[in-house]
Amino acid sequence: MNAEGGRLALRAYRKERAKAGTRTRKAPPAELDLLRRMIDGCDAATLAGLRDRAALVLGFALIGRRSELAALDLADLALTADGLEVTIRQSKTDQDARGEVVPLPYGSHPDTCPVRVVQAWSAALAEHGITTGPLLRGIDRHGRITTAHAGASGKAAARISGHGLNLIVRRAATRAGLPNAETYTAHSLRSGGATTAAKNGAPVSAIARHGRWSEKSPVVHGYIRSADKWRDNPMRGIGL
Repeated sequence: MNAEGGRLALRAYRKERAKAGTRTRKAPPAELDLLRRMIDGCDAATLAGLRDRAALVLGFALIGRRSELAALDLADLALTADGLEVTIRQSKTDQDARGEVVPLPYGSHPDTCPVRVVQAWSAALAEHGITTGPLLRGIDRHGRITTAHAGASGKAAARISGHGLNLIVRRAATRAGLPNAETYTAHSLRSGGATTAAKNGAPVSAIARHGRWSEKSPVVHGYIRSADKWRDNPMRGIGL
């Protein structure tokens, strides 16, 4: 089957699913109000709570893919007078691994400020003698940071996985009592950050650049449309 034939087959499959009343299931966006509820459920007095706050806020503020979050090292963070610079060494749209530095300004709320929550987690790691290597790490049921172990390649493996990030988000959504909490994933942070930025009037070019999309990407324009359908709704203010 050639590319055109495959495209037509996929279109037919989608039409059949639509006729059957089946919709593609997408992870709901964790917009700012939901993010705050999720953060409120993280116990900052524990290592797991500090780690979870850092993962949630970074995913949202970076408009990050879960692969990008999982790949972050402590060396990828640089504190400046204006905030935090985060180096994304490789992403889906950067297959040559040229890397990109994403600036994160200070937030107005300490519990959701990306600079402060990352500093708190980095300080906790340093207290346990960890100053290099993966930023986001596993924590066992006893509340201890997962010890690095040698894999088949002989390289240390302590980095949290994409699946682990999904679990962090899902558990946070459950603790926060969000409807359909089981449907939240790490992608909810990415879509939540983009949608919130769009609702606050950020231009599509800025959202695309920050989230490492092409400015013509239909995905980023989907987030803009999601915001505009309420902000520019023709039924708003007509006296209904």
